[in-house]
Amino acid sequence: MGTTSAEDTKAFVLEAFDTLFNKRDYAKAAEFWSQSYIQHSAHIPPGRDGLFELVKAAPSALRYENHRIAVDGDYVLLHGRFTGNGRPRAWIAGDIVRIEGARLAEHWDVLQDEATRDESKSGLPMFGSSFAASDAQSAFAGAASLTKEQARKIVAPLYEALNQPAKKDVAALLAKAAHPNYRSYHTNEESVSRDQLADIFKMIGAAVPDLRWTIEDIQTFGDQIVVRGKATGTPAGEFWGTKPTGKSFDTMSIDVFTVKDGKLASAFHVENWVGALQQMAR
Repeated sequence: MGTTSAEDTKAFVLEAFDTLFNKRDYAKAAEFWSQSYIQHSAHIPPGRDGLFELVKAAPSALRYENHRIAVDGDYVLLHGRFTGNGRPRAWIAGDIVRIEGARLAEHWDVLQDEATRDESKSGLPMFGSSFAASDAQSAFAGAASLTKEQARKIVAPLYEALNQPAKKDVAALLAKAAHPNYRSYHTNEESVSRDQLADIFKMIGAAVPDLRWTIEDIQTFGDQIVVRGKATGTPAGEFWGTKPTGKSFDTMSIDVFTVKDGKLASAFHVENWVGALQQMAR
């Protein structure tokens, strides 16, 4: 940043992080992040838009706290913590940002779940001077849970889209249930957008015309909804690389949704497709 002092550089970067992650002021954040922002993170999609869209889809409780910050020329190193991330543990983050033209131009990071007192081999906390309660505990303790009736109403259009998708306006049903920047995670890091998810539903519906997906149990924890579902059907076309055998499947799914402003913001999900394929092969 030219002749800018190290203290001014630190203040600039901390204000940028606070503006984006805590205040969610995306117009103001655009003044800190370069349009040609380069992203090296394994957890964040490319570019400035990729970062902003990820934050938009994150739980409203997400917060960034900084513990240490250092400046080395055009590079700034940060040691911080992300709480309210919708996971059982807060993230401890090591971030490196490069500054060019008075903007954040490039980024690298390392994320690690925060260790508890029992897990810390050093006997010391990873952040600050004391061990924190789990992210889930702190989030749920201060937030009133959705009722099961509210939760069922929110997720109902999504599951309706999974019942014979070939006969439904899947995109419209997903739009009713989820925000435009909704992310559906099929691994801890990899996700698809709402539009991509609609295409996946249609693909499954084309292969399994009689697909039926029911909610077997639903639980709520703060702003999160956990659904145990059941999927049944008889594939008429190739399904997950397997030719139809005329046999049906009956399998389980688990979905963990985070709700923001009355709509789904994100989901982490698993389905027992291996078991389904085994049933079809018998």
